[in-house]
Amino acid sequence: MKKIAILTFSIILNLQITAQENSKKCITTSLVIKELISNPDYAKTRANVISENKIWIKNNSKEKNTINIPVVIHIIHRNTYTQIGQGNNISNEQVEDALRILNEDYSKTNPEYPNPPRNTFLNYWGNPDIKFCLATIDPDGNPTNGITRTSTIKLSFDADTETNDMKRTWSGGIDAWDQSNYLNIWVCNLSNSSGGGMTLGYAYLPGLQGSQLYKDGLVIDYQYFGTIGGASSNSDGRTATHEIGHYLGLNHTFAEASWNGQGPCDGPQGALQCCDSDNGNVDDTPATDGIYFGSVTSSTNNNTCNDLNYANTFNTDVLDMDENFMAYSNTSWMFTIDQVNVMNATLNGYRSSLKNSTVSVNCDGSVGTGLNNYQIENLHIYPNPTFGKLYIASADEINTLSITNIIGKEILFTKDLSINTIDLSSFENGVYFINISTNKGTHIEKIILSR
Repeated sequence: MKKIAILTFSIILNLQITAQENSKKCITTSLVIKELISNPDYAKTRANVISENKIWIKNNSKEKNTINIPVVIHIIHRNTYTQIGQGNNISNEQVEDALRILNEDYSKTNPEYPNPPRNTFLNYWGNPDIKFCLATIDPDGNPTNGITRTSTIKLSFDADTETNDMKRTWSGGIDAWDQSNYLNIWVCNLSNSSGGGMTLGYAYLPGLQGSQLYKDGLVIDYQYFGTIGGASSNSDGRTATHEIGHYLGLNHTFAEASWNGQGPCDGPQGALQCCDSDNGNVDDTPATDGIYFGSVTSSTNNNTCNDLNYANTFNTDVLDMDENFMAYSNTSWMFTIDQVNVMNATLNGYRSSLKNSTVSVNCDGSVGTGLNNYQIENLHIYPNPTFGKLYIASADEINTLSITNIIGKEILFTKDLSINTIDLSSFENGVYFINISTNKGTHIEKIILSR
């Protein structure tokens, strides 16, 4: 218990030295501090996560295979924006663009690699090898395209006072899908009531439990999710990259004044106490004091702390790593090797159920049909549940028909529909999905085999 208390104090201390209310690009740190103070269970779990991650990193090498993570995008839009693509009811294409950027950044295939604007930290560049895939099955076993759209009367959600309202149906948003199997991302219109700055997004560090678990996931302003459609001209599409870093256990790479003006970074000794603030398992990001909001070029030479004063991997004083995804720079392009290790440890520890989720997914980067599927005219699929024989009748000509199981594996595909009977009697009882394609669109329907 004493060890946990010491770790908890250390967590709060390190987070206090990396928070600031006046520059709200990401409010993760202040949210986590408040949660640590008000929620002893969260404080205890955070300490355990950090401790367990250290053990995993010590005993394991980097993940050998790509980790696929099921994602659901909850779009919360103004009720006057009835058309998809209008206002903050963002288009499927904007979602696809956001996922493209996210998957490039987490596979080290982003455009900056292998020749970034500066190569100062090229040898420290790690590859998370994580892929974010839209879920194709919802928690009730129904087909989905991985996107929900919720109409609300609210003009926006105040990031200061309505931080988690978009995560609950009763407060104008939508409830999370099972957090152990899905990464929930809420995309909405964010605003701030005080403190200046604009909140682009936030996510809690891993450790939420019990009645507070509903908070788990990402919140991103619709103008900073992707780079097309309703996205701001200032958006580089990397807000999701940054916030998922938090979701998987990473802190900011820099130190700032504390969130309440009373932390160890304030006062004449602040810089010496605050520079090294990554907290837990990350030694290959240089000690950095304060925020750099500008672009990173070959001539960027910020060096706010002497790295020789801190325990890290550097044996000389190096420049600030402003190009890191967990910084605030206008241009960023990398995670470090130690940051990758922390994220892998989290996915093999606290979030292992997400890594091992059996939810079927669409990883090709496109938004499928799912719940928005085309309703084929006069289509009849019967009986359902079926004992084995399934009869199909449609007024529209069917081009192809396929059937997948609950984990998305295709078990049947045919273009020959001269016979309108499908025999499933050789398959195991359970839930399946039939996908019927016509010239007018595609229809997906859940079927149950029960012999």
